[in-house]
Amino acid sequence: MTQLDGSAVPGPAAPAGPPPAQPPAPPAQPPAGADYAAYAPTATGFPTQAPPPPGAAPVGPYDPAPGAPYATDGGQGYNTGGYNFPQQPGYSYPGAPTPPKRNPVMLWGGIIGGVLAIAIVIALVVLLKDPSPAPNPGPGPVSTDGTSDGPTNDPAPGPAAKGATFNVAWTAPKGANTDGANQMLGVWGTDKLAVRADSTGIKAYNLTDGKEAWTIPVPAGSKELCTASYAANSKSIAAVSFNTGDSDCSTVGAVDLTQGKLLWSVKVSADRMSSPTLSVTDNVVAIGGNMVGALNVTTGQPAWQYQPRDKDCSVRGRAAGAQIAVSDRCYGGSGPKSQLVIVNAETGKATSTPITLTGSIEQVDQVVQDKPLVLLMSSGPQGDYILPFDKDNKPGNQMSVKEAGSDSLRLSGQDEALSRNVVSGSTLYVQVSGTKPGINAYDLNTGKRLWAATTSSATNDMRLVSGTDKDGKVRAVVEQGYDKPARLVTLSPTDGSMADIGTIAMSNGLDIGSSTSEYVISDDGLAVYAFRRYSSTDGPLTKWKK
Repeated sequence: MTQLDGSAVPGPAAPAGPPPAQPPAPPAQPPAGADYAAYAPTATGFPTQAPPPPGAAPVGPYDPAPGAPYATDGGQGYNTGGYNFPQQPGYSYPGAPTPPKRNPVMLWGGIIGGVLAIAIVIALVVLLKDPSPAPNPGPGPVSTDGTSDGPTNDPAPGPAAKGATFNVAWTAPKGANTDGANQMLGVWGTDKLAVRADSTGIKAYNLTDGKEAWTIPVPAGSKELCTASYAANSKSIAAVSFNTGDSDCSTVGAVDLTQGKLLWSVKVSADRMSSPTLSVTDNVVAIGGNMVGALNVTTGQPAWQYQPRDKDCSVRGRAAGAQIAVSDRCYGGSGPKSQLVIVNAETGKATSTPITLTGSIEQVDQVVQDKPLVLLMSSGPQGDYILPFDKDNKPGNQMSVKEAGSDSLRLSGQDEALSRNVVSGSTLYVQVSGTKPGINAYDLNTGKRLWAATTSSATNDMRLVSGTDKDGKVRAVVEQGYDKPARLVTLSPTDGSMADIGTIAMSNGLDIGSSTSEYVISDDGLAVYAFRRYSSTDGPLTKWKK
């Protein structure tokens, strides 16, 4: 086993052998015009997983790979760096002694968490506000009117927003690639760096001045980065996957954000994986795709591999922080044709009772949040739906993503670098578009819409901020017009009314870019960061400082 650049991977070589039996993934199409070079892996990450002989005791789906002991955490459970699991995720940046959080997650100054707590769970984000923030003099709470749309809160422009003013501190220079192909895959952080991963590589920027600290280009033998982990672990290690040709992203690597170094890379499956989801704990890199398993975070050696319950079963996994959601579809044998189970990312052991899936092609689609777990399921009998779980991984009521008289909700998963939704407690906040951009709130217990907040103008954007503040309140950036400061607000969980935190200077034609920017607030409340989806637009990263 070697790294993509040919250097040896630490630790003993993985056992040789044919890849585990699995149905092939549907062929993925490479980008037009791409001149793909075949990549010859030096080793597969997992040994052969043969089905048990007739009459023998069945091999459980959570048994470790032969010869590979379970990864353990000393009986202490998932290592979160000593932080509790607050009720909401969030990115966080250095500044206060409290750890970070957000949705998608990044490790900022400590550990990070996911929506509510990502696989790496959250740290507290300090709310940016005056001692007494003044609410906007808009219409205020609106009572439920009995319509399918539910109550709305449409803030009037009113006088200038109250609170602090955040001015541009720096904008990182635009990259050389300006063709829009370098799509952002993940954002992470340390106490000194903001890190952005896109298809062309990984770049770290100094938080003080925005200057580039280090770069990890796409390594030799691969064409681009495919996916990135939602967060880094408490040791500032993140994970990525590489396209090694023909859109095969089954090579996974670990990245040390402090050193700016690719630690190791391993081909984990002989079958093509077009878009694996990844998460990193302090012990393993968890992988969810058409194979499910984990690698030792230090060496890249196999920790465990999920075994389908029948030789004719295909699997689909989605990494969910310290867990992986796995759905399957089986074509023979007894038992349900399809089912969903949640497994521990460090041991591969089940943490939930299997749930029978009844749709003809029903499967897990996205991890909306990892703790407590909220999944987006596709192709159920009544269509796509949201499935929340409690702290013991018992499923709650299904919530359809389709509302009468409205478009289906478009949700983002933790494997995406741009959040369209945030969860706080039992409330799901979703960014929506239509005649007016806005944010809707839904009760995950009942599936009912609680309220809808919209902008004062159909031409003004409204953008969810990653994670929540220390009190669990959701934040948003509201556009006030071209070349005008944007409002930074919190949304009331009861009615969506807006309380001002401050204003964000939008000089030189900058706008909030609801479809192109991921907003993160530092954990000390002194800075706002915007990660651009494409680095060719306004630069890859902008920092505002109070």
